[in-house]
Amino acid sequence: MSKFLFRKAGLAAFAVTCLSAASVAAEAPKPAEILFDRPHIAAVAPGTDLVYKFERKPSNPKALGEGYTDDIIVKVESDGAPGKKNVLVKMYSGDRAREPQRITDMDGNPMLIIYLDNAVAHFRELAGGDSAYLKGMFSRYLGNGATIVSATIVYKGQTVEGYRVTATPFANDPARAKMRGFEGATFTIALSDKIPGYLAKMTAEYNNTDKNSPTLEETTTLEGVGEVK
Repeated sequence: MSKFLFRKAGLAAFAVTCLSAASVAAEAPKPAEILFDRPHIAAVAPGTDLVYKFERKPSNPKALGEGYTDDIIVKVESDGAPGKKNVLVKMYSGDRAREPQRITDMDGNPMLIIYLDNAVAHFRELAGGDSAYLKGMFSRYLGNGATIVSATIVYKGQTVEGYRVTATPFANDPARAKMRGFEGATFTIALSDKIPGYLAKMTAEYNNTDKNSPTLEETTTLEGVGEVK
């Protein structure tokens, strides 16, 4: 697991890159618009804890490290500027625990940048490459290459309507031949405005074209979320 580096400006940086590449249609959300331009936590009441279960499942623990499950907590502490919230992010527990991060005046859900930072960092660990290059390619792909479809999400026993965004940002990358067979890695985000913080389930599947190569699956799920279809 790479060291968690949360930068308050990170979400905005992803948003600027993606939104420059995608126009927002009124009749249907574009992936970049629903991921980066919606006020995910603006309506979440202060005092609410958004608890996400992170699960890491390597096919070969000897090669990739042991699997585990742990919690990431986004605590909405108070109201900030109009339409904004002040939050505290707590990542993991025990030896894996990161220093808590307090962020002021947020309206996007910081879990998104955590997921994207992890996705790029863990892809780099497996496939190699320059972090800035990989992040730039991922950002641009979310703006003009990712797909979005309607989805149903079970949340606390009730079915709600939402969307599923799917991205394979490196499948056609000019440098894919250097990615050790991991260029087909798939990243999926299920979200709904009927769910606190929007983000329901986020998955990263690091599969390999070589059947003998180890693979990795990481899933981050909001507490209370069940099946996504």
